[in-house]
Amino acid sequence: MSVPAVEVSPAARKKSSASSAIGLLPKLIEAFLWNQRDQVHQLAGDLASTLSETHPAIAKRLDRFARTEAQPTRLTAKPDNLVDFMSARHGLGAVVLPGSVIDQCRRIVQEHHRREALAAFGLAPRHKVLLHGAPGNGKTLLAEALAYELAVPFLRVKYGGLMEGYLGATGKNLDTLMAYASTAPCVLFIDEFDGVGKDRANAHDIGEVRRVTNHLLIAIERLPPTVVFVCATNAVELLDPAIRRRFDFAVELPAPTPELRLLCARRELSPDLTPGLDVSDRAGEVAQLPLTNLFEVVEHCRQIRRDLVLGESVEGR
Repeated sequence: MSVPAVEVSPAARKKSSASSAIGLLPKLIEAFLWNQRDQVHQLAGDLASTLSETHPAIAKRLDRFARTEAQPTRLTAKPDNLVDFMSARHGLGAVVLPGSVIDQCRRIVQEHHRREALAAFGLAPRHKVLLHGAPGNGKTLLAEALAYELAVPFLRVKYGGLMEGYLGATGKNLDTLMAYASTAPCVLFIDEFDGVGKDRANAHDIGEVRRVTNHLLIAIERLPPTVVFVCATNAVELLDPAIRRRFDFAVELPAPTPELRLLCARRELSPDLTPGLDVSDRAGEVAQLPLTNLFEVVEHCRQIRRDLVLGESVEGR
């Protein structure tokens, strides 16, 4: 006589899965503290398997980390003077972008999500991205969005800490920064990049600037593909040609068209942002103004919303 199988409820499965995962955490923390990188990756894979049924989204992220090749670097403390460690707050959907830019960004994200498929053909995802164009059109927002889409930390470099006047100090800072970023998958973002990778042919620059550029060329080459290196500049023409050639993607964020200004204005004047009132019909008016970048569009729309709030406050007295 066969014994009928006992059906386990979803709640019981979830509780059991969580209990098993918690049991692995002390081992994971110990391996991390002792810099046992192979063990960390193995335990991450075990956690992914444990949580695959009940917590698929978390399991997917753990599995991606477990399959990432461990880098032969020593555990590096966060250099607080060089970088801000951030969690990305928004994805590509929050950034107003031309269609061509969206396509390029999706390609970048797709390559990293399909790392294993590329590896089967002896390939690695491209990971060096240069964002350029006039200021105020979303380069920093886009860099953060890439980190969000890739589900990795967003490391924003502190330009003032990176660049130093002492001979050789900037090169040492670059080494420290790159070593820290190589610890695990991340997006490493440098703004005002033309100040770091200056053209060595510029006769007005001192020898230290040339040394920094040379150092940067070597540092970029050594970065593992787990580090998505994103740099932004408003003056791409000032970059050293050899630096520009190191990037896999050169993404231009041009001045916004009337259509992009309209899209941006509609978002900023959405009824969701003006509870009880609707000024979305003013988006078309804003789009026709001679505003040179999306930052100006956003600020103009926010002023409309401020005036709306203040006007209501006055009338309510």
